Amino acid sequence: MQEGEEKELTAYCGLYCADCIHFCNKHSKLAGQLKEALEDAGFQSYASVKSPFGSEFQQYDAFLTVLEALINHTCSEGCRTAGGCSAVPCQIIQCCKEKGYEGCWECGAFEACEKFESLKPRCEASVMHNLKEIRENGFEGWSKRRRPIYNWQEE
Repeated sequence: MQEGEEKELTAYCGLYCADCIHFCNKHSKLAGQLKEALEDAGFQSYASVKSPFGSEFQQYDAFLTVLEALINHTCSEGCRTAGGCSAVPCQIIQCCKEKGYEGCWECGAFEACEKFESLKPRCEASVMHNLKEIRENGFEGWSKRRRPIYNWQEE
């Protein structure tokens, strides 16, 4: 890991951006290529035909919604430099900046903070573990002691 990279990829909330499924991923590019290939083939028209052959394509519009989400939910920078997760600002970043904090680990009330609610479904335990790790043992080398970003990685 290059000097400064660890800090640059550490989110204000204590997550490590490089662990995120959307960070520098391949699937967004591949989803874009698939969408383009389907458009070139005129697949939307094919899928819209009501027929016993290809009835599984009746959900094609829903598929396109998911495909578009895969295309758009990508990032190549950590939230520190991009201004938010996938360049979408969040209330955690805003709070840290308003208080002049490097991250939530500098806040005495992070363990009871409601701003983490949006992170709970996918990475609840990781956030608190990582914030405590940084607070107790310092920032240097913390990422080697981090907890996986997503709940399903912990099983």
